[in-house]
Amino acid sequence: MRFGFHLPIRYGVAKVPALARKLGCKTVQLFSRSPRMWRPTMQSEEALAAMREGLCALGVAPVALHTIYLVNLASPDKKLWEMSLDALAEELRRAPLFGAQFVVTHLGSAGGDSLAAGLKRAARAVRRALDCCDAHVRLLLENSAGSGNIVGARFAELAEVFALADDPRLGLCFDTAHAFASGYNVASATGLRETLAEIDREIGLARLLLVHLNDSKAPLGSRIDRHAHIGQGEIGPTGLGRIVCHPRLRRLPFIMETPIDHPGDDLRNMRRLRAIVRRMEGRAR
Repeated sequence: MRFGFHLPIRYGVAKVPALARKLGCKTVQLFSRSPRMWRPTMQSEEALAAMREGLCALGVAPVALHTIYLVNLASPDKKLWEMSLDALAEELRRAPLFGAQFVVTHLGSAGGDSLAAGLKRAARAVRRALDCCDAHVRLLLENSAGSGNIVGARFAELAEVFALADDPRLGLCFDTAHAFASGYNVASATGLRETLAEIDREIGLARLLLVHLNDSKAPLGSRIDRHAHIGQGEIGPTGLGRIVCHPRLRRLPFIMETPIDHPGDDLRNMRRLRAIVRRMEGRAR
């Protein structure tokens, strides 16, 4: 099983491998820049090469970049939509510099417009961004918690973007906390089975390439995006263990985006996850 975290780069990308080693990561996700700024953060070629070589030496793969928080591909505001398109295209172009195989993005909010119109705008942005990127980089659309008029909370909505954009480089990033908050009861065996069946029916499980393994502070169907420490939220240790040990999921990379309330929280979350897996596998025997 390949577990990892979304890791910070504020101390420099060259330090990412050491942090990945300390936490026992086998996969990582990064921002390539400040997530709250449109302007790209420039990294030296030497630092990027050190990061790529360090992660490769550790066997850390895949590497994913996540788009900045400001991106809104579904926006009815023309200027915001164009800035979001440019930011997405820039992440796709920069991905090889970071040794990243995936770029993960949310679709954003349709604002005061209809869901259908927002999905069409998102699909148009996705198609245009993919036209100017490296052929080997995959763009993964992430399901949302569905607050406000944010699109992509239901897999049928994401499926529409897949169909309209019509590009084989598109894949799915499945966020467990977002799914739970949007009404998919992935904490239960029946709910997980039904959720995966819906993904397979709407998009195809073959296009599910990455899991954001997050527990949820928010209740089922609340549409509130708040992550909890592993096993300490509404999905709980049994629910998360069932997800990572599921035969259709266990070979995928799992990225945790858990909060850091106190120093050492990431390491504690990794240890807690591995303990959960050991218990689940022990029961299976």
